Amino acid sequence: MLKTRLVILFFFSASYCFSQLEIVPIYRHSETTTTKATARTAELTAMSLPFWDDFSFNIKDEKPNDTLWQVDSKSVWVNNGSGINPPSIYVATFDGYDATGKPYSANDILAKGFADAMTSRSLKLGDVAPANRNAVFMTFFYQYSGNGDNPEPGDILSLLFKNAAGQWIEVWSKTNDGTLALDKFTEVTINLRSKESTPEDFFHNDFQFQFRSFGRLSGPYDVWNVDYVYVSNGKPKEIFPPGNDAPYLDFPDRSVISTMTTMLSDYWSMPAKHFFSNLTNNIKAPKVTIASNRKDQIAPFGETVNYSSEIRIGIKSSVTTQLLETATNPGNLSYQEPKNVSINIGAIPDLSAWDSNDSINLKVLFLLNSKDNIKKISDDVGDWDEGVYKSINFKSNDTISATHILSNYYAYDDGKAEFGIKLNGKGTQLAYEFNMKTTTSDSIVAIDIYFPKYGDDTNQYIQLFIASSLPANENEYNFKQTYAVQRTTRNQFVRFKIPGAVAVKDKFYIGWQLNSEVVIPVGLDRNSDSGSKIYSKVLGAANWEQNTTVYGSIMMRPVFGKPATVISGVEPSAASKPYPNPNSGTFYLPAEAELIQLFDLSGKSIEFTDTQLADKKQITILTPTTGLFFVRYFNQQWVTEKIVVRP
Repeated sequence: MLKTRLVILFFFSASYCFSQLEIVPIYRHSETTTTKATARTAELTAMSLPFWDDFSFNIKDEKPNDTLWQVDSKSVWVNNGSGINPPSIYVATFDGYDATGKPYSANDILAKGFADAMTSRSLKLGDVAPANRNAVFMTFFYQYSGNGDNPEPGDILSLLFKNAAGQWIEVWSKTNDGTLALDKFTEVTINLRSKESTPEDFFHNDFQFQFRSFGRLSGPYDVWNVDYVYVSNGKPKEIFPPGNDAPYLDFPDRSVISTMTTMLSDYWSMPAKHFFSNLTNNIKAPKVTIASNRKDQIAPFGETVNYSSEIRIGIKSSVTTQLLETATNPGNLSYQEPKNVSINIGAIPDLSAWDSNDSINLKVLFLLNSKDNIKKISDDVGDWDEGVYKSINFKSNDTISATHILSNYYAYDDGKAEFGIKLNGKGTQLAYEFNMKTTTSDSIVAIDIYFPKYGDDTNQYIQLFIASSLPANENEYNFKQTYAVQRTTRNQFVRFKIPGAVAVKDKFYIGWQLNSEVVIPVGLDRNSDSGSKIYSKVLGAANWEQNTTVYGSIMMRPVFGKPATVISGVEPSAASKPYPNPNSGTFYLPAEAELIQLFDLSGKSIEFTDTQLADKKQITILTPTTGLFFVRYFNQQWVTEKIVVRP
């Protein structure tokens, strides 16, 4: 992607800014493509109507299904985090990233042009009986922005049809005209007969349609979301109830439209020992949101749906499955009227055989037990018309699962980043609050962080820290040390080990300090929200500010374990002081000093060399300047000292 020039680009994304915190886009896909799927798509023959895709099946590579969409569609991102209140849980997102997750234009950050495109498989419209062609409709839902970047005036989402001459004809388009709501999906209905330029223009057996976006080409900007794409076959269906004026566009489909919330109190993952210390308080019923796409289900004449759930518990190679009770959803489910449903978890089975060195996976599965795909016999039994919906499986969006891990770390995030979060300004700090789910103390031995690839590949450093309270000065940190940033592929964490360990109890904070002006984002999960646990402070400020704007959970996790040495805080000076002090840029530490750090009042690391002598260690500042500095090192305990340099 882009290098440091991207700092300029984010000046134009002020809507994401919150003081010293900012949400930024990150590389989306891994940097490989699936050649096997591409070859298979090229061999597809034209398919009969109806055509339908809600993007909820076969989405392992987060790209459109290659049995329905052509090769050029691989640049579109299929996901469950970009859309807000979609008709079905997954959406297709259009932006300025190509199929490998890189920007179309890496050299010109303001370049605009045609970006993502999604082209359907060929459809046999020529097989539709002439008497039925007036009833061939295409419908889809679109959303401006959602959780992504707002398209600007002039940015366009458009739909094109391929006519019998092989020409692409634009039949619909939408731009940001100031009337669109970023949290609303709008349905579009197009009668293919009415869009003909000649009587048989689109009714041929190599018909295709294509969505494409026009906007910025330098990354995930100017976002449009598309969902629930349908082309009817023109066959008549029974109209119920009487008076329904859209008999061909009624979808007998109940769907899950949101991800599942966590069942582990505030966290998606937590240390197993902490979890089992208080099962009652550490479990809560997760929730999902469901809705109906049957247009005749208008309140108060909604339908009652049932659901079932189960939890699968995996330990080592064995799996225990506990089927939970089937419950009836109270009240009615009406067309596009979202309803939150609580999932009854039930009692966790006895895990006394659990080995403390193992991880436990808790997989919660939720299933709508609706009438989807049940053939209509009467108004009370079934609503799936085989003649109209043949080959469509409306049950693919009825199931959702979530996995929680009981291991040795806390995680607010679900393991997938939709965006990144960055600090603005050299010396700015971010603190992330964690509340332990056990009354006993424990030791942090590492911090796991996901640093997504962003474009700047230069060597950068940040200072990681741990504190029992929001620190006001250097002596209030339990731990603070400089680490090199390690950028990884999609959603891959890096473990930064803590020398010794840090003892914590009840509430604590982990975080980082930015040592340069370079953009260094950390993964941000938008399917969970711990935004109220985020605090920031600019260099020189007296107080920390609690975040009230950024929604999401930072992919940064404290890891617990048994260390050889436990650090309870920043210790007072050791008996053997650095000397001479003041000095002209050369001073001495105890011979046993390790993990030496030198930084100025802003937290910037100072370059130095160290030389091991017989009874001491010589520290030489490479470019000494007059001022006050801190030297920090480990000698059976952490020691922090002030050093005055007078060249």
